[in-house]
Amino acid sequence: MKRIAWTALFLILFLTYYLSSIPGLQVLPVFRQANSAVRLFDSTISELAAKIVARLPEQMDPAKTFFSRATRFALDNPEVTEFMLRKSAHVLLFFCITVVIFFLLRQYMKNPFGALITAAILSGVIAFIDELNQTFVSGRSGSIFDVMIDLFGVALACFFIAFALFITGRTSPGSDNR
Repeated sequence: MKRIAWTALFLILFLTYYLSSIPGLQVLPVFRQANSAVRLFDSTISELAAKIVARLPEQMDPAKTFFSRATRFALDNPEVTEFMLRKSAHVLLFFCITVVIFFLLRQYMKNPFGALITAAILSGVIAFIDELNQTFVSGRSGSIFDVMIDLFGVALACFFIAFALFITGRTSPGSDNR
């Protein structure tokens, strides 16, 4: 299990470094490439999502309305869409980093909350180092705002982990049944 945890940590940190080192990285061109790949299957991501939404039951009409408005907004405002996708990616990435670090630390630490606090601190340090790295990449810049967005992902992960520990009764070292 330790080997899996270390491998997962290495892979997610490598992915973080790789993505942060791409000059001028933007999300929408990546989605366009993915859309082109999906087009090989005689569809686009938007068309596929529209087909899924069209099959939702009548009780889901608000979701259909939301989807059509969100799609229209995204198409009309590519800069805002790019911004939102980038920040969402920060949250998701650092959520995953925190979870991976927590699972790794649980292989070595008996106290789950000690592992959680340590994972949060290490994830915060990684967020800072990631933004520092971006100051050296052409077309990129480090931002304290992005560190704060990353820390939101860390906090979200910590909340879910703490909630999972609480509902499973693993809130103290003596109650752990690993």
